[in-house]
Amino acid sequence: MNSLAPAAATVLACTGMLCSLAAVVPARAALGQPATSVAADQLRMKGQIRHATGTGYRVDQITAPGGTLVKEFISPAGIVFAVSWRGPTLPNLAQTLGSTYFGMLKTAERGERAGLGHNHVQLRTPQLVVHAGGHMRYFFGMAYVPSLLPPNVSVADLH
Repeated sequence: MNSLAPAAATVLACTGMLCSLAAVVPARAALGQPATSVAADQLRMKGQIRHATGTGYRVDQITAPGGTLVKEFISPAGIVFAVSWRGPTLPNLAQTLGSTYFGMLKTAERGERAGLGHNHVQLRTPQLVVHAGGHMRYFFGMAYVPSLLPPNVSVADLH
């Protein structure tokens, strides 16, 4: 059995705790889902929302009272094709990634197919790409569905 660096174990433990909540958290504007319920995410996080635009996409930014920022990247078709986060606490990844993609991340972690390093989790499949890391009081990450990326969007735009 491989030993994980303590901070990587912290990230895994946090996502593991969120996995147990996945069954009771209703679907919201999650990765791969329509963006019509972003307002529900705002209410659930008790955060402030700000809308911005990029070239050919929209970004809804929700800032939680504790300072965590979640960005939901929305295609012209109204689908959330990417999410990113940064701040002192992890967002509810079951809600942010949605049940399908959160399940893929959990499966990859259990099978040790996700790249694990000091303070970092990385998953790259044709269906989902996730980069996440951090340490106590500062977490960051991004996830996107390669097949949903609009043609004019670069992965570098997703931070």
